[in-house]
Amino acid sequence: MSISNIKLAWRNIKKDGLYSVINILGLSIATAVFLLIINFVNFEYSYESFHKKADNIYRVTYDIYQGAKYVITDCETHPPLAPLLKKDFPEVVNYVRIQHMESGSVVNYNNQFYQIEHAYASDPSIFDVFDYDLIRGDKNTSLTNPMQVVLTQSQCKRIFGTDDAIGKSLKIGKYLYAVKGVIKDPPLNTHLKIDMLLSFSSLPVMGWNLNSWDGNNNYTYLQLVPGVNLNAFNDKLKAFSRATLKGKLSAGNVFVAEPIKSIHLHSHKSYEPEVNGDAKSVKFMLISAILILLIGSVNYVNLATARSARRIKETGMRKLLGSSKGMLVTQFLSETLFVNVFALAVALIIVWIALPFYFQLVERPLQISFFGTALFWSMCLGLLIFNCLLSGLYPAISLAAIKPIRVVNRVFTASRQSDMLRKALVVGQFATALIVLSASFIVYKQLTYMQKQNLGMDASQILVLNAPEVDDAIRTQQSIALKNALAEIPGVTSVSASGALPGVSQHDISSSTGLSRYESKEGLGYDFYLYGIDARFVPTMQINLAAGENFREGSLNKDEVLINETAARLFGFKNAAEAVGQKLNMNGPVTIKGVIKDYHQLSMKEAIIPMIHYYNDNAAFYSLKLQHSDPKKVLSKVQAIWKANCPGNTLTYRFLNDMFDQQYKNEQRFGKIVAVFSILTLFITCLGILGLTAYNINLRTKEIGIRKVLGASVASIVQLFSLDFVKLIFIAMVIATPIAWYVMNLWLNAFAYRISIPWWVFAITGLTCVIVALATLSFQSVKAAVMKPIGALKAE
Repeated sequence: MSISNIKLAWRNIKKDGLYSVINILGLSIATAVFLLIINFVNFEYSYESFHKKADNIYRVTYDIYQGAKYVITDCETHPPLAPLLKKDFPEVVNYVRIQHMESGSVVNYNNQFYQIEHAYASDPSIFDVFDYDLIRGDKNTSLTNPMQVVLTQSQCKRIFGTDDAIGKSLKIGKYLYAVKGVIKDPPLNTHLKIDMLLSFSSLPVMGWNLNSWDGNNNYTYLQLVPGVNLNAFNDKLKAFSRATLKGKLSAGNVFVAEPIKSIHLHSHKSYEPEVNGDAKSVKFMLISAILILLIGSVNYVNLATARSARRIKETGMRKLLGSSKGMLVTQFLSETLFVNVFALAVALIIVWIALPFYFQLVERPLQISFFGTALFWSMCLGLLIFNCLLSGLYPAISLAAIKPIRVVNRVFTASRQSDMLRKALVVGQFATALIVLSASFIVYKQLTYMQKQNLGMDASQILVLNAPEVDDAIRTQQSIALKNALAEIPGVTSVSASGALPGVSQHDISSSTGLSRYESKEGLGYDFYLYGIDARFVPTMQINLAAGENFREGSLNKDEVLINETAARLFGFKNAAEAVGQKLNMNGPVTIKGVIKDYHQLSMKEAIIPMIHYYNDNAAFYSLKLQHSDPKKVLSKVQAIWKANCPGNTLTYRFLNDMFDQQYKNEQRFGKIVAVFSILTLFITCLGILGLTAYNINLRTKEIGIRKVLGASVASIVQLFSLDFVKLIFIAMVIATPIAWYVMNLWLNAFAYRISIPWWVFAITGLTCVIVALATLSFQSVKAAVMKPIGALKAE
């Protein structure tokens, strides 16, 4: 690129200041949006990539069948499985079993209690299969013996005030554990968010039978030899399940392996360690990012081809004076390079300013590096080259192809072909904007639908307290005393104790496939979910009884259970009334005392699950039903009672409706991201309209003056410039509507309870685009329409 090319490029950019600003602004916003979305997409696809052997690590899951009918897939398997697979399958190099520890979530150090969010028990092979960085201790001895614990660096500092706590002791439940290791906090891009690891050999001491096939509570991870064919391995695994394990598993149930790198986006099974992402949502964001980038480049192409008529004379004269086509292409690409370099610089500034908002939007901490990676700068360089070629190549080639004869014949108007291309590109821009805008409306409507549906219970005005850690000997007495004290608080209408709650993690709920009616010898094979409640739970949650009675307060309610309508149906009862008084086989006979109406234990994304409640005064949670009074006053009273009754325990509280809504956090995040970027897409599109309108008005200034002299009104002149764009928007609506409908139906199919997409969503998004486009057009067209005719006639 010569100095003269640079000077000419700079001169042309300055001469067309408005169009240059529009091009730079459109390209910079599109590039900034692309970089931000790609960062999000890259993070979602990067899960487990920090494990060096990730390509060879698989998780074994458990497919549950009822006869030939598929019921559900459970992430957790049986403790004897992994050693057996290592023994019988030559493909298995190593294994690690990891068990979620519901009972190990509170630790006691010096009579101070600490809540641990992610507590697991693990085989010592976790440090061989996975790449957790052990900064204190020896991986060969850290989890080899019972009553050993490994903490993350942040948890170690939180509890001990230092990351060097080797040899110190923690009390977890009624057992004393020795700290044998400290690991660096795992990165965020993993489905296993570990805070604490107990040695797997501690489980038998706590009462777990590691040789039993009766319960599946382990995540089983296998390291396989490189190059294993997963389909062939799964065929072997299924045959092994049906033959070798016959009699140990319920008939028809099989084990299936899945790559750990696919878990985050593709696995939505029961008992996942966390709520996983969604591949369809991430792909939608990726496609949106590419389309937004294209819209920014389309603006440049549209304005360049529209203004080509003004440069026909310049181009023709250059050719007459001896310039080659290559020299002209170089000249025009120089201008494109200038614009794109400026746009990239502005885009980086926009990204830097937007980072705090972006990290808040995607729910990631601010300290994550954004600019500090080679990948980011490689992407910026690639974007610069891509944008230059995409936005500059066609205008440069089309202008360089102009024949000198057009100058001699004084033909300075753009071709019909260029005009058709511009219209097609505008239609594409608006179609993209309409798709993304429609998606944001549909996501919002689905979230609103789920949050407003009747859950079968009332989650509003319920304050939830995590139960304190106390000795087992006084647990029941303290639970009753604390409940009674909390019930005396003014503004509290009811207090209940329970082992779990609607909306809590699935790990707080037990499940069993071995339950049946008492006269049956075999389990039904369905996954039934169980947890203990007291007599006040049903009225506090305002769950209705379908038949029978609630538990009696002050009674042990021994060998009695409450079941929901779904469980009654799966047990084979014709109706709720028929179930009352019947016996079930739950490690011995229990009597159905009552049938409660179905309620949503899980979110509206899931179908209603079969629930069984047994009586238990020992609480994991206390639920306080509040009157419509000031919650702060109630909380101050709760804190005083807690301090008096639960010394050393930190009060942890939430509201039940907030806990329930947390299950929709991925959908809420997706909806916010789509809404923000749909607005930016529409804004970039309108920038292009603004530039095209300004150019058209400039080109037709004399025509406007003549029309006004002949009596044309302001409205008719505005209509002159608006009608063509409105037509293009309607064409875009015809293209965008079926695409948006199809894509969003795919997204909605993941929900058990979903909306039907209403036709008016597309009407509203189309009308929104028309209104915004007309507002953009009117800014220039009204200004031109009110110009005095004499000024317009002088303009050319």
